[in-house]
Amino acid sequence: MLVHVVVQEHGEKASLDNPGGEELMAQWGGKDAGLPFFAFLDSHGTAMVTSMRPNAGKPASANIGYPAQPEEIAWFLQMLEKVVPGMPTGESSVIEQWLKKNNH
Repeated sequence: MLVHVVVQEHGEKASLDNPGGEELMAQWGGKDAGLPFFAFLDSHGTAMVTSMRPNAGKPASANIGYPAQPEEIAWFLQMLEKVVPGMPTGESSVIEQWLKKNNH
């Protein structure tokens, strides 16, 4: 199931924020991460993996947001491997190629 949680809207759009959205984002490790931030959750609502990519040699993770750079795409594919371990290689390749082609 895909659920969108709206956070960090400003001005006239501030009323679009979901109550408790900021708290959920923080709970899943995305406080101050920027947007978009996303998390794949288990059936109990616990984050299995998030868009916070570990940075080699740096103390903090970095949010990949929309995966456009090679290292961001690589992390997104690792995320998918964690949550869909049986995904056929061909399917993950289709996703990878689409992201590379549509990197905004």
